[in-house]
Amino acid sequence: MRNEENWLIAVTAGKWQKHGIHEARVAGLKVLALDADPNAEGFMEADQILNMDLSDHEAIIQRIKGLGKNIRGAVSIVSEAGMMLAARLREEFSLPGPHTDLVLRLLDKAVQRQIWTEKGVPGPRWQLFRQAEDVLAALPVFGFPLILKPADSSGSRGVTKLESSEDDLSGAVGRAFQFSKSGKVLMESYMDGTEFTVEVFAEDGNVHVLAVTEKKKVEGTRGTVACELATPDRPADVVARIAETVVAAYSALGYVDGPGHAEAILMKDGSVGIVEVAGRGGGFVVFDGLVPAVRGVNIARLTALQAVGKKVSAVAKYKKAAVLRFFPSRPGVLRKISGFEAANLLEGVEADAFAKVGDRFHQATVDGDRLGYILSHASTPPLARALADSAESLIRFDIEAYP
Repeated sequence: MRNEENWLIAVTAGKWQKHGIHEARVAGLKVLALDADPNAEGFMEADQILNMDLSDHEAIIQRIKGLGKNIRGAVSIVSEAGMMLAARLREEFSLPGPHTDLVLRLLDKAVQRQIWTEKGVPGPRWQLFRQAEDVLAALPVFGFPLILKPADSSGSRGVTKLESSEDDLSGAVGRAFQFSKSGKVLMESYMDGTEFTVEVFAEDGNVHVLAVTEKKKVEGTRGTVACELATPDRPADVVARIAETVVAAYSALGYVDGPGHAEAILMKDGSVGIVEVAGRGGGFVVFDGLVPAVRGVNIARLTALQAVGKKVSAVAKYKKAAVLRFFPSRPGVLRKISGFEAANLLEGVEADAFAKVGDRFHQATVDGDRLGYILSHASTPPLARALADSAESLIRFDIEAYP
C-alpha cells in the first residue's frame, strides 16, 4: 500500500536548515533530510535522514524512490549548496517549485548579470572570465576600484575589492577561481555607496518585500564581510526605491514562488544597483529570526507549505525595526563566553553564541567567521539599536591570542 503521509525533502540539513525542518514538521509534514555531513544539526529534527554525497544526484533519486514515500515537495531552505539537487528532485518527482533552468539563473551570477543587462535592471559594469591570465590582463584596462568574485559562490567566499594595481592581484584572482565551481569569475565596477539586504517571499509571481536592512562591514575586509544588518533609519521613499529595484531583479529572472535574499547598493547619487539575488532564505538568523521579528511572518513555515503545493500568504502582521549584530572572529583560542544569559533577559533581545570554548579562530574574512549574534527588535530603529548596544555591553568572548 502507498504511504499517504505528505513528505518534504529538505536538501542539506545544517545549522541554518534546522529551523525550517522543525517548522515543516509543525505544519504537519514529514521531513526527509539529506546531507553529506553525518552530524548535520538538522538531522535531529527530521523524521528520516539520508547521509549521502549530494553531488551524486542519480544515486539519491534512486535511493528516495526505494523508500516508497509520498513525496510532495523538495526545498533547499537557506542553502545554495542544495538548490540544484532540490530542483532536480522537483523535476524527477513532478513537484512544485523552481526547476533546474530557473535555479541556474538564481545560482550563476554571470547569468543574472546578462539577464539584468538585457532587461534594464541597474547594476555595475561587468565582464566574465574563464582564465586567470585574461583577468590579470583586463584589470588595469577595466579600472579601479573593482570587485572580483566567483560567478557561483556565497557568503563572501572568494570576493575581493581591489583598490589599485598595488594590491595583490594574483592572490585575488586565485581566490576567485578557487571558490568557483564552474570556473567562471566576474569583474565588476565598484558601486560606491551603502549596501542593503532585502528579504522577499514570492507567491504566484508576486514578490513581497518582508525586510530591508542596512549593512555595516567588518573593518579591514574592504567591505566584503558584514557585522550588522539593521532596519534603515532613512526616508520611506529611499527604502521603497531599494525594494522596488530588488523586486524588478527577481521578476526579470522569472522567480515566481519561494523565499529570496538579495543585496543592493544605494549609491551616493541616490540610484540603486543590484549586487546579486538568491532563491533561498538568508542564513545567520535572517530567515528564522529577523524576518519574523520585523514582520510577524513565519517564512520558514510558508516555504515548507508552498513547497508541497499549498496556497500561502505572506501578509505581514506588523512592522517593527530590528538590529542583527554579529561578533566577528579574531585570531586566537576561545577560552570563555559570558553575558548571554543576562542579554536574553532584556525585553526585545535574542542572543546566542555560534562558537564554543576551545574553538580556534583567525581574522574574519568571510561571513561565516562569526562568534555569535544579537537580534533586537523595537518600534523604531533608534530603540532597536539602543537595545542591541545594551546587550552587547553584557557579552564577552575571551580569546587568548596566538603566540
